[in-house]
Amino acid sequence: MAESEELGRDGRLQGSAASELVAAAYAAESAHGPRLARGLSLADLAHAVALVEGGDLAGEDGKSLLRGLLELHAIPGNEFPWDSSLGDAFNAREAELERRVGRAAAGWLSAGRPRREAFRVALRLTARAGVLELHDALVEQASALVRHATATRAALATDYTYLQPAQPTTVGHLLLAYAYPALRDAERARASHAALSTSVAGAGGSAGSRWSIDRTRLAELLGGDGIVEHTKDAAWQADLYVELLASLAIAATHQAQLGQDFEIYASQEFGLIELSDAHSRASALMPQKKNPYALSAIRTQAGQASGDVASALATLHTGSARTDHFHLLNGLVPRALDEAVAIARLTASVLDGLELDTERFAQIARESFVTAADVADVLALTGDVDYRSAHTIVGRAIRELVDAGEPSTRLTAAGLAAAAAATIGRPVEVDEAVLRDALDPAACAAARRQTGSSSEAAMEEMLLGIRATLTDHESWSEAAGEREAAAERALLARARDLS
Repeated sequence: MAESEELGRDGRLQGSAASELVAAAYAAESAHGPRLARGLSLADLAHAVALVEGGDLAGEDGKSLLRGLLELHAIPGNEFPWDSSLGDAFNAREAELERRVGRAAAGWLSAGRPRREAFRVALRLTARAGVLELHDALVEQASALVRHATATRAALATDYTYLQPAQPTTVGHLLLAYAYPALRDAERARASHAALSTSVAGAGGSAGSRWSIDRTRLAELLGGDGIVEHTKDAAWQADLYVELLASLAIAATHQAQLGQDFEIYASQEFGLIELSDAHSRASALMPQKKNPYALSAIRTQAGQASGDVASALATLHTGSARTDHFHLLNGLVPRALDEAVAIARLTASVLDGLELDTERFAQIARESFVTAADVADVLALTGDVDYRSAHTIVGRAIRELVDAGEPSTRLTAAGLAAAAAATIGRPVEVDEAVLRDALDPAACAAARRQTGSSSEAAMEEMLLGIRATLTDHESWSEAAGEREAAAERALLARARDLS
């Protein structure tokens, strides 16, 4: 095969590929090579080992093929000669292999499988490795949040809805609201990892092959966990990548919400948090500014991730056994994972370096009318009025304080009685000491009784549960990583033995 010709053009096809085809299609496919390089290499090595072990490939050709593949495996993906005129990354690898070991030995690389299968296996392996890295970054986010939440579990704060002070809570309770989504994202990453661990190797064209290739053995060589049983489904399924991209988009959206909230909290008007200098950027014009630039990068990736899901779904609107969607997925999935991992790690780093102004949190809680719902609860719990009436009474009393420019601490039993007379036609009585307690935001935050609330007992229970979940995630990741690393070591050792 001439270096300037695509694989197969000395057989069914004549002449070279059109320059327009190379520029519009082959160049794009070849560009996927660096990210898929390791996966393609492992896929080829496993296939060659299976051919030799099955007895279909023996003698010097088998040894030469394995030796050549081991040489290619040692070449970093960004240093490999990806020649787009050859068609795609698989063809570039085969051309380099032929240059090293000769046409006869290199030609066995396609025995019993199309180039498509090499890409399917490579994409799975690449995605499997990436999703494990993403999982670990998400766990790091939750760990950082738990560290801060532990230190501030009793520090007074106010929750916000519509950016308005809502109810009294604690800083730790606020932070855990971001930890739970990160843990769910990590769980989705684990589910994607499990799906990607089922092997599609050995499917042949789409109906299997007559070669003595053991698909279960291929899965073992590649560190997989079982196989996708139906060969055509194995050759063409793409839904797990849509699920993966959706998981990336969900995680990115959670991080974007955190980024939006924290940018507001970091503003001078709120002054609740401050990013480290390492995660900030100076203004080129205004020397006084410390821009929370990392948060902008976090939010931007969420838009890209959402668009990636739409792109993947759109290309699936075709018949079965077409390559349309894999033209996209072979490049999109590794790139999307690289970006997701980078941003997830950035988010974890931002959280780790975050400074929390607990005094400012408490100040806002004490200056706002965040205890109003508790005062309404107290009124209703006395049994003198129903809850809706209590809500109306307190709302009227607060409106009068606001109109007078008075703080919530000026709310009195007499003021509530007057508001009740104006709204329900009769005054209500409330003990002044009980009212004072209901107006204390710290006492209100501590008085929550429900599981998952801001009370000390509820916070302790949540922190204990999250720590146990984090330990489980860390143990799973360590085991999964070691299993895949051990499989790769065993595959390389077996290839060396057979060569």
